[in-house]
Amino acid sequence: MVKKHFGQVPHPVPIPAIIVLVIAWYLGKQYDKYVYLSTRDSLTGLYNRRYVTDNFPKLSRYANRRKLNICTLLVDVNDFKEINDHYGHDAGDVVLVNISKILCDSFGQRSIIARWGGDEFLVLVFVSDVNVIIDEINDFNSKIKNEDWKHKSIGTLSVSVGKATYPTDATSLKELVAKADNSMYEYKIKHKMQKLL
Repeated sequence: MVKKHFGQVPHPVPIPAIIVLVIAWYLGKQYDKYVYLSTRDSLTGLYNRRYVTDNFPKLSRYANRRKLNICTLLVDVNDFKEINDHYGHDAGDVVLVNISKILCDSFGQRSIIARWGGDEFLVLVFVSDVNVIIDEINDFNSKIKNEDWKHKSIGTLSVSVGKATYPTDATSLKELVAKADNSMYEYKIKHKMQKLL
């Protein structure tokens, strides 16, 4: 037989359950924070090398299912050491942050953009037609050239971009980065030769 007690709470508030829920929520937030910090570059907010390395197998499977190419771009700031030496490391950080914003603006939605290390960035762009990427690289270079670097206390700035394509040039991330790196150094040599002229 059920007795009704008017004016009393039929079930006491489950305080221990609420405490457990609050602790679980807090730990979940902390976990999310650490996952974010372990996959993102602290200066630019872009993905880091670990994220790309860990996720490339999944990304390549996605490209295979969708019959897409992955254009792998390696971007390096020309004469970055001179920027740090002449203008200071804070100015170098400003350059890296602004380049990351220009990369996001240029390659955005259908790409993975990461700070690869130092003054190098890696961009994985998913495309069906690899010829499209040339226009996007040219657009990116134009934005770098037209950016008001002097306003940011930095002289003229340029970048070198190397390219390799999955699966045409290579199928592993290591090989793609090596081929893009070789391609990038050809541009770096041209840049140094132009400076000498």
